[in-house]
Amino acid sequence: MKRRFRMLAWLLLVFAAACQKKENNPITDVNSLPIKRYVYEVMKYIYFWDTKIPTNINPDNFSTPEALMDAMLYKPTDRWSYIVRDNGATAAQLQTGSTQGFGFLWGLDRDQNLRLVLVHPNSPAEDVRLTRGMRVLSVNGTPINAGATNIPRFENTVSLTVQDASGAIRQVELQARNFNMRGVTLREVKQVAGRKVGYLVFSIFTQSSVQELDEAFNFFRSEGVNELVLDIRYNGGGSPETAQHLASLIAPNAAGRRFLQYQHNNQNTQRNTELNFKSVNNGLNLNRVFILTTSNTASASELVINGLRPFVNVQTIGSTTNGKYVGGYVFTHREGYSVVPISFQSINANGDTFANGFEPSFRATDDRTRPFGDLNENLLAAALHFIANGSFGGYVQTARVESDNFNETLLYTEDQAIRRLPITGGFKQLQ
Repeated sequence: MKRRFRMLAWLLLVFAAACQKKENNPITDVNSLPIKRYVYEVMKYIYFWDTKIPTNINPDNFSTPEALMDAMLYKPTDRWSYIVRDNGATAAQLQTGSTQGFGFLWGLDRDQNLRLVLVHPNSPAEDVRLTRGMRVLSVNGTPINAGATNIPRFENTVSLTVQDASGAIRQVELQARNFNMRGVTLREVKQVAGRKVGYLVFSIFTQSSVQELDEAFNFFRSEGVNELVLDIRYNGGGSPETAQHLASLIAPNAAGRRFLQYQHNNQNTQRNTELNFKSVNNGLNLNRVFILTTSNTASASELVINGLRPFVNVQTIGSTTNGKYVGGYVFTHREGYSVVPISFQSINANGDTFANGFEPSFRATDDRTRPFGDLNENLLAAALHFIANGSFGGYVQTARVESDNFNETLLYTEDQAIRRLPITGGFKQLQ
């Protein structure tokens, strides 16, 4: 029978984020099928490891579509494909950054305290003046223990007791609501040893953030910026096209050269297209760039690193990135499911991928006690030290060196502070 999938492409990560166009594509009309048969047809056709799917799979033998998809995954290699009944929330978030939640992310510091690590602009968290670095003392009246293993469940409302850097303590009440996450969290210019350093905190690669990037780079050009520190330590991914745009702004001299090439399974080699660096008139044309990373840096964020490396001296500072070198398509089903199988990998102009992530040029600790842009924040301070001195030599870290019990992974719960989707990645339009 003639079938049609509704597909959105994304580049994966573990924690969330991203974007793109939604369209109907005449691949061969399965949206009318029951959800389990739909999952089966999607996986058999587009799954990157299609030859690894067990041959004895019968969709009717599984009680749920989740169980069916799990049985079809190529384990342990595939850690990222998933299915969720979200009534279109995946597509909405990935395209515009639209989400419902409180607008903050939290994680542990090196003393096992729970801290806010990112507050999204335009969010309920920003409305009550929450900021990065605040320690969370209690959630809904429950004092948070070391390691934050006792965070109580919460959904549409939450009460937090927080402590700022001065020691001041206050209680805030938050109500979840819809808001659009901005990609550009902060843009500033620093003066270092006669150099003008653009500092850009970029948190999600949505298509709508392209305009934000253009505004940021127009600002940097007007300020005469000749160095760039790109902070993507918590950016789990998003649109590959937005990653392409950011890389083009950093390295406009690479216009026309390959930024990435997609590689699909043997049934879909016609989709093995390329994205090239674009011709832009507001780029910085830098010979080098400093990129701040953690293990939460993934997918489209890693595409930027990988795509730039053949053309620009890329100095990464922090810890090893996530290694989400693969991506996929979001299939939306009439029963409200989003089916998201890994469907492709990508390579740069040199044919390189990043299955193991990117080891940092200089290993440094993410200092979660300080706000973004603080000159003493460890990752930023390391970059500025290199700019001022020509190397990382002699830099003394402003945060304790990594210890065995430090877990830099952001904390996610079923009732997490921002109900971000369990993916990261970016979309490309299905051709």
